[in-house]
Amino acid sequence: MNSIIGSITSHQLTVMAAAFVVLLIFYFLFKQLIKLALLMILVAMAVGGYYYFKDPQKAPENIRQTFQETRDKSAQLLEKGQHAYRKGKDLYDKSKELAKKAADYLKKTEEKPEPGK
Repeated sequence: MNSIIGSITSHQLTVMAAAFVVLLIFYFLFKQLIKLALLMILVAMAVGGYYYFKDPQKAPENIRQTFQETRDKSAQLLEKGQHAYRKGKDLYDKSKELAKKAADYLKKTEEKPEPGK
């Protein structure tokens, strides 16, 4: 292990290759996230350009208002999503309890000897 670390630190080319491999791994892991971020930047630039060409004097105000509305609606969606998640989790827990009760009931009925045997 020490020899591997020693060879990596003594050769700059191996350090650059290792850094390249790490960056490549991060790229493949976060490729979708990077694409989404670039798409969001593109949409923000399009909205800003639209408001700027529509009315250059009111563009900053319109952009701020649009982003504020987007932030508010995103917060509302987040709250609804959290509520739906909690409700789904509660239903899952209840169904788990019912399944356990049903399994216990079936075990009890299987253990009872049938009359006449």
